[in-house]
Amino acid sequence: MGHIEIIEDEQHLQERLQHHIDSGVPENKLIVVSNRGVEGFLRDYPSVEEEMAGGRDIADIFSRYIAVSDEKASQYTDALNKDELLLYIENDTSAPAAADEETIKLRKERLSVNKDSVNKGEVVVEKYAESEIEEFDVPVNMDNVTVERRPVEGEPLFETYNQTEDGEDDLNVIRIPITKERIRIIKEQVVTEEIIVRKEVIEKTEHVSGTVRREDIRVSEVKNEDLDK
Repeated sequence: MGHIEIIEDEQHLQERLQHHIDSGVPENKLIVVSNRGVEGFLRDYPSVEEEMAGGRDIADIFSRYIAVSDEKASQYTDALNKDELLLYIENDTSAPAAADEETIKLRKERLSVNKDSVNKGEVVVEKYAESEIEEFDVPVNMDNVTVERRPVEGEPLFETYNQTEDGEDDLNVIRIPITKERIRIIKEQVVTEEIIVRKEVIEKTEHVSGTVRREDIRVSEVKNEDLDK
């Protein structure tokens, strides 16, 4: 006959398992029941049994070990639905040791490794703009007017020369439009390259070590010197 404990999480389970094992309960007398499975966690306790509930009736799971009332079965089912665990501890029903026997429990320490994620910083990728001066030569066109005087032989004019004020400007003035090209600088944006930022997880192996102790016995004989006299 044994009893059942409700366990909150894996840390609580480890504490209770170690407590019962240190109290002398063999690992094969411990059974863990869950809805999600803790096989990976129990690799440190290879002899501890695991049962998957999976919607099964709690009374049926423990039927070969202990009788479970309907009230207790409902309580245990609610615990499993809350992602909690059940731990069954079978009491030691073996016969007591003989009066001339004594037992000494030998223990040893065992290393376990926990990994925590720590923030070692961050990578900041920031886009900024900087200015630079570009220089180049551009040809431009402009009009240039030259005036040339060329002598000619005097020839008689057959038309009547009538100097009047009407149309004097049109006869005495020549107007030539002069143009010049003007440079306009236009800036346009073009894509020259793109930046791709990726984050990936790189796995590496770190060597860890620790000092553990284990218990053993040393047997020595102490003689009664009075018997040698």
